[in-house]
Amino acid sequence: MRLLIIARPFVFHGGVEHATAGLVQALVEHGYDVHLASPPGQPPISGATLHRLPVPPLPAVGRVLALAVAARRLVASGGWDVVQSHERTLCQQIYRAGEGCHRAYLASRDRPAARGLYHRVVLALERRVFERTLRIVAIARAGKREIETLYHVDPGRVSVVYNGVDLERFHPRHRAALRPAAREEAGIPARAWAVLFVGSGFERKGLAAAIEALAALEDRASRLLVVGKGDTAPYGALAARLGLTERVMWLGRRRLRPPDAL
Repeated sequence: MRLLIIARPFVFHGGVEHATAGLVQALVEHGYDVHLASPPGQPPISGATLHRLPVPPLPAVGRVLALAVAARRLVASGGWDVVQSHERTLCQQIYRAGEGCHRAYLASRDRPAARGLYHRVVLALERRVFERTLRIVAIARAGKREIETLYHVDPGRVSVVYNGVDLERFHPRHRAALRPAAREEAGIPARAWAVLFVGSGFERKGLAAAIEALAALEDRASRLLVVGKGDTAPYGALAARLGLTERVMWLGRRRLRPPDAL
């Protein structure tokens, strides 16, 4: 079976990119003829045929449109048994909504910038994807509900497939070796209960709710560790108002340890 996967270059620091890389590698291991279509910047993947999509260094709205057009041309070349896109493109049998529903994201922001040209173009592409794609894959039940509600998509067309977890990398047996150093690096008191919040897009992923929940805990030694890229200023202000300045720790963007470090 000849499969075409359309995806942005893997940078390996985000959940979307890790999930795509894992899918491509798993399909190759299962013996499929896997082809990966990606803009410039994607390194070769062992066992997969790489097709570089000509996306010039344009402003964001231009890159979105150029990717969609370039992908359509490749799909039109024919010979694919299945085309799965991880981007908002024009021709695919399966769309993986790894970033959720953009319309729902904008609704959560409710800011004038959310009505700019870039967002209008993304919404137009998203609407076309949900109207014309045979199967849609959401990565959470909340995403499935948003797609079905906001775009009136038949629930039978939307499946939920959670991101996989590398059980070797994240095996509990590594805890004893890594836990003390990690807690010391983050400045967590020896017996304090700690919660780890990982992910960019703080607003959509509920960082404010996590901080408010921390304030409600009776355990005043507990800590919240925040890992990810984003504007921390409003959340730092919230923590200060709730008296949590010393209990919320901002660790910034981190790269995963390589497997041999575990």
